[in-house]
Amino acid sequence: MKVAIIRNPVSGGRSGQAGWLRVRRELDRHFPAIEEHETVAGGTPLLARRIVEAGVDLVIAVGGDGTISEVADGILSSSRPDTPLAFVPAGTGGDFARNFDLPRQPAAIAEAIARAPVRKVDAGFLRCRAEDGATTGRHFINIASFGVSGEVVRSVNAAERGGWLPGSLRFFVHSLRSILRYRPRGVRLVLDGREVHAGPVTTVAVANGGWFGGGMHVAPAADLSDGLFEVAVLGGAPTLETLMLLQKIYSGAHVGDPKVHFYRARSVLAEPLDDRPALLEADGETPGSIAASFEMKPAALTLKI
Repeated sequence: MKVAIIRNPVSGGRSGQAGWLRVRRELDRHFPAIEEHETVAGGTPLLARRIVEAGVDLVIAVGGDGTISEVADGILSSSRPDTPLAFVPAGTGGDFARNFDLPRQPAAIAEAIARAPVRKVDAGFLRCRAEDGATTGRHFINIASFGVSGEVVRSVNAAERGGWLPGSLRFFVHSLRSILRYRPRGVRLVLDGREVHAGPVTTVAVANGGWFGGGMHVAPAADLSDGLFEVAVLGGAPTLETLMLLQKIYSGAHVGDPKVHFYRARSVLAEPLDDRPALLEADGETPGSIAASFEMKPAALTLKI
């Protein structure tokens, strides 16, 4: 089996580097033919696509949610979209990995990848307005969201990488700061052709997986294999109410709160209702802002994990 690793060299800082070397040694025991590549700023999807089209049998992404998602985007955009993807989580948020019961020890991680059967999971495809005003598109595998969540991700990514705070706490601190500054944006939301909201929103999460923001269980009912998005909508809540709701989201206790509404859909359209379009994030990266569309791609991604 020909295996390619695509690794973000800065994910996890120094401790992440040491941990990766242990995992790599264990992977070499199971896969004798491994080639290793490093991520390319702005070019990781293209790198992954070229590697897949060169004929590898398995791609292992090593890094955070953004790295794993960009590698998946490259695979799904290639001429061989069924090429299996495995991953070793090593980033700030680690939210996609929370959807799986993964081991933590290097030997166990390598063995889990080697022994796991392939399986199909859903993916999403979004189109949005890029910073230059052009339309851009990409796949996402966990959650795409907009509103204050987009501001949080931009703030986390703009901060010094590696910082001394653990990933979950880093997201929490930036969430507090962003909520205090944020003012709800006017949004029209259409799900499967039906308008469900037209007015201010604080955050909308279009969820394939259940977690975002470094451990917030925003969509507890989300299922990676049901062919549907779980869409969580927090309307234009005042700052104090949003802060009070923040802590509930980590445990999923926000379900049932009258300020939060949940829907299930295969397609989502979001349009701005004012001149302040909400910033969008997808799997921990910020590709642009709304107007945006989100389309479910059932069983599109092949995982070996």
